[in-house]
Amino acid sequence: MAINHINGFSTNPTSDQSAGVTTTPLNDIPSIEPNFYLAFDATNINGHYEIVLVTGKTATNVNHAATSFAHTTDEEVRAVPVASELDKIYQAPRGFLLNGKIVPSVTSNNLTVAIKTLAGADPSASDPVHIRIGDTVRTITSALSVTKNAGTSWCNAGSSELATKEIDYFVYLGYNATDGVVIGFSRIPFANEYDDFSTTSTNEKYCAISTITNAAAGDDYENIGRFAATLSAGAGYTWSVPTFTNKNLIQKPIYETRLLDYVVEVNTWTNAPTSQTKTGKYIINGRGLQSYMSIAGTQNASNSGTLVVLSLPVVPLSIGASGGKSVTLGSGYWSDNATFDESANGRINTGDNTKYVYVQFLTSTRRPVLLQCSVIFEI
Repeated sequence: MAINHINGFSTNPTSDQSAGVTTTPLNDIPSIEPNFYLAFDATNINGHYEIVLVTGKTATNVNHAATSFAHTTDEEVRAVPVASELDKIYQAPRGFLLNGKIVPSVTSNNLTVAIKTLAGADPSASDPVHIRIGDTVRTITSALSVTKNAGTSWCNAGSSELATKEIDYFVYLGYNATDGVVIGFSRIPFANEYDDFSTTSTNEKYCAISTITNAAAGDDYENIGRFAATLSAGAGYTWSVPTFTNKNLIQKPIYETRLLDYVVEVNTWTNAPTSQTKTGKYIINGRGLQSYMSIAGTQNASNSGTLVVLSLPVVPLSIGASGGKSVTLGSGYWSDNATFDESANGRINTGDNTKYVYVQFLTSTRRPVLLQCSVIFEI
């Protein structure tokens, strides 16, 4: 049932009315169409305040649910909303903030992610932020933030693959009965409960949470948005953030990164091309990682039987025993006669949770100057 509303409407009954009536004449009739709510004796001068649902109207009367009290012409009648309507306003989909926004910032190289009101203030009892976590609407009435200081490779963001590269972090709000609403951020977008995260601060599935004193495996968490940040290389591991836009700061649940850059690490190449240019791109979409790797350079000697080991920005889930599983990688290389050869054989070794793709050259004459690889994994 749709309910209509009108601002500032007030009038009086045209004549005194007995209790139990379903039609009341009014001096003025609301211009909106039914259904709408009216409060009779709106200022309670006779102690007969009540709200009725109006389902019809004419030029002089309104038709409504039966009144509980008699009403007189000196009583004011006003158009009003009702509590049940206001309650529904807060029953937003899971993960959507009402009167709230994500505010990331860096001070003295330390990263803080806070929840603020739409006016930019800390939530309060008089200006709260609401969030549906699981099937319950929670209310934030005080400052809520999490800070992670420089000096740690949080979420593995200071690794050789990712240091100095902008990373997309997903913001979460969680709840338990003792700690209340908590805030966190993580590189993974798919968490629903506390145990979906790693508790190791340098693990890529770690979630930096404001308080975990009473956290339990089944605590509900909601993805509420995403922001970009960068961690520097080396022991300093200092934070920085870009100028935020609607592309790198998302104020709604989102489960995909942008197309991001990383540094491809290459190992165990017997005769690698010289003057290498390495390119790494990736997207995390839900539980999926799509990664593209390219190594280009000047040809060198043959690489018969060589396993070329290429690093990934995220460790895939284990898919079997050590030694991996054969997959089609879409890999290729150019040989010494400058013609494009068939794809190199490839396999993944994630049996012991490593973050590498292995590509093997089987023909003795191959002298690669370009190797390209595109893979999709579950993380």
